[in-house]
Amino acid sequence: MNTLLAFYHNIGPALSVLVVLTFLLAGAVKGVIGLGLPTIAMGLLGLAMSPAQAAALLIVPSTLTNLWQLAVGGHLPALLRRLGPLLAMIFVGTLLGSAWLGINSGPWAVHALGAALVIYALYGLVGPA
Repeated sequence: MNTLLAFYHNIGPALSVLVVLTFLLAGAVKGVIGLGLPTIAMGLLGLAMSPAQAAALLIVPSTLTNLWQLAVGGHLPALLRRLGPLLAMIFVGTLLGSAWLGINSGPWAVHALGAALVIYALYGLVGPA
């Protein structure tokens, strides 16, 4: 897969339709409640591809929607003061986690992703309001 066009040629039309429908559904949920695009998209895309591929597909839409919300909100300095340490630690944790998992993390990564999504959903249902 040397080019982006070759990548889309190799994934096939059924998977392309699944990806488009997944992002439409996840975008609709994000538009209604303001969050959920990565969670919904990772859960659905994880059914058809590896978590690494699904995460790679999520980079651009997640970044664009988050930047859009940031630009519309207008509270960037206050957010950076409040969330700056959290964002820095997320960055460090992502680097350490990706080094620990590696490229070929095996089938247990799919189970770990599923467990994380179930825990996140349960917390959303029964966690503090």
